[in-house]
Amino acid sequence: MNAELALCPHSAALRAGDAAPPIAHALLWQDGAVDAVVRCARCGEHALLRLLDWAPPGFTLRVYSLAALRAADSALFLRNLERGSCQVGRASAELDALVAAAGPSERLIALDVARDRVVASGPLPVGASGEPAAFPARLPRAEDAGWFAALGLEKRATGAGAAAPRAAEQQPA
Repeated sequence: MNAELALCPHSAALRAGDAAPPIAHALLWQDGAVDAVVRCARCGEHALLRLLDWAPPGFTLRVYSLAALRAADSALFLRNLERGSCQVGRASAELDALVAAAGPSERLIALDVARDRVVASGPLPVGASGEPAAFPARLPRAEDAGWFAALGLEKRATGAGAAAPRAAEQQPA
């Protein structure tokens, strides 16, 4: 982790209703981004988006951590991947290097990946780890709603609107 990096002011101020940050490169995809490099639509700064939790039944409402990333580190990662390698663990090592180059996770955002919209956004709660392990091991148990609760959302296991705001599109400070 590069403690000197911070999100651009636009990414740090994402609000409910905003468009989701555009994906520059999906690192892992499962009916929506699991891990991705995103770009700020206003200034072009890069950030690392990492899935922390998702809500059934469609798993389209997802909570992510967001950490700053230098464009040069993103470009190096992509160049190294494009070169390819016969080494079995090389792609995983490249991803580990990219994650290590990112700034600290400083923001939580809930995205509706089906509509490409921010549902809620807020700072990473004090004491919470936004440095997730590998997917899918990083996902909490189905009944653990901690990441959703941190954004004022309710995580429901079944039914339409599986995860919905507790109050009208609550926006934590």
